[in-house]
Amino acid sequence: MDTDGTAAGGWEEIIRGLIARATESAPTEPGVYRMPCGECVVDFFITAEGEEHWLVAGDERSYTRETVAIARHGDYPWERLYTLADAAEEIARLAAANGGGIDRMLKQLVRTDDDREVERRVRELEGDEQ
Repeated sequence: MDTDGTAAGGWEEIIRGLIARATESAPTEPGVYRMPCGECVVDFFITAEGEEHWLVAGDERSYTRETVAIARHGDYPWERLYTLADAAEEIARLAAANGGGIDRMLKQLVRTDDDREVERRVRELEGDEQ
């Protein structure tokens, strides 16, 4: 027995159980989800080769179902924000409403995102200079 009353290896079994439950509760249908931490958003998709990818906004790493369960957990349930089909429909709707094609709309979205990134970096640099 350890000093806290658990059998040797008891904590390992508890942690494995927590990981297994967290992994089982992860979504199985691709889409964009708010994660159990309540703050992070993940884009879960399956490639043509059948491989799962979990991309967390603001994080350069690609996660697996297991690593998401280990690294990103919390008290909140998974919340589906939208499916990839929902996003495609919304982009098509916005493109039609703005009188342009989808390619034009996507280029505009990329430019807007690039502009935001440039603005964020300028603010960071200005903050570093002070």
